[in-house]
Amino acid sequence: MLPELEPLASKSLKTKKQTDEDSFIRGALGNRKFLSGLIILLAFTLLGILGPFIAPYSPYNTSFQSWLPPSSAHLLGTDYIGHDVYSWFVIGTGTSLFVGATVSLITTFLGTAVGLISGYYSGAIDNILMRTVDVLLIIPTFPLLVILAVYLPPTNTTTILILGMLSWPFMSRVIRSQVLTLKERPFVNAAKLSGYSGSKVLFKEIFPHLLPLIIINAVYVVVGAIVAQAGLAFFGLGDLSSVNWGTSLYWAQSSDAIVYNAWWWIVPPGLSIALIGIAANLFGTGLNEYVGQRSGEVR
Repeated sequence: MLPELEPLASKSLKTKKQTDEDSFIRGALGNRKFLSGLIILLAFTLLGILGPFIAPYSPYNTSFQSWLPPSSAHLLGTDYIGHDVYSWFVIGTGTSLFVGATVSLITTFLGTAVGLISGYYSGAIDNILMRTVDVLLIIPTFPLLVILAVYLPPTNTTTILILGMLSWPFMSRVIRSQVLTLKERPFVNAAKLSGYSGSKVLFKEIFPHLLPLIIINAVYVVVGAIVAQAGLAFFGLGDLSSVNWGTSLYWAQSSDAIVYNAWWWIVPPGLSIALIGIAANLFGTGLNEYVGQRSGEVR
C-alpha cells in the first residue's frame, strides 16, 4: 500500500467500524425485550444514583411515629421505630446496586480472563484452570457463602469479595466454550497468518465477538449478587447496619411487619428485586435474540 494511501485506508476502516457499532446499537434497541429490560435497569440505576438527593429524610432518622401508613409526609409510611421507609428504600437502592455492580465487575474480569486464556491456549494451562473451575463449581455456593459470612467481618466489602470470588467460575466456562469455537474461525486463522501475537488475536479478533455474551452474563451477575446479599441479610448475616433492600426485609420480618399489616415496608424491596430480575431476563433474552438473528443474516 502506498504511504499516502495508508491514512485514508485507516480512516475508512474506522468509519466502517463506527457504522457497524451504530447499526448494532440501533438494531438491539429495536428488540422490544431488550429495550424493556434496558429501560427498567436504567430506571433503577437512576433511582440508585439520585437516592441520596431525593430522599426527604435521613434513613437513620427515628423521630417519627412508628407504623404510620403511606401518606404525603411519608410516601411509604414508617417502620417499627419511626424510620421513613421511602428514604430507606431509595438510598438502599443505591447500596444494593453498588454491591451488585461491584461483584459483577470482579466476576466479569476473572471469568473473562480465565475463559479467554483457557480456551485459546489449551494444553496444560487449560487443564489447570478448568480443574480449578470444576472444583469451585461442585461446591454448594450459598451454604459456603453463609459459612464464610459467619466467620468473616460483617461488612459490605466482605460480602462483595465473597460473592465476587464465588461467582466467576460459571462465567469462565461459558466464555471458554465460545473461545474454543471462535479460535477456529477463518478470520482468526487469517490474523495468525498475518503475524499477530496470541494476545493481539485474543483482544483484537476474539474478544469483540464475546462482548454481547459478556454483557448478558454481567447483568445476570448483578441480579444474582443483589439476591444473594438480600438473602444473607434476611438470615441476619452481613452488615445489618447497612441501608439496602436486604436489611429492609430483615428488619421487616424480625419486627413482625406482617402482623402489623405494614405491607409498605415489605413490598417495595421485594417487588424491586423481582422487577430487576425480570428486567435482566428481558435484557439478556432480547440481546441474545438480536445477536442470533444478526449472525444468521451474516451467514
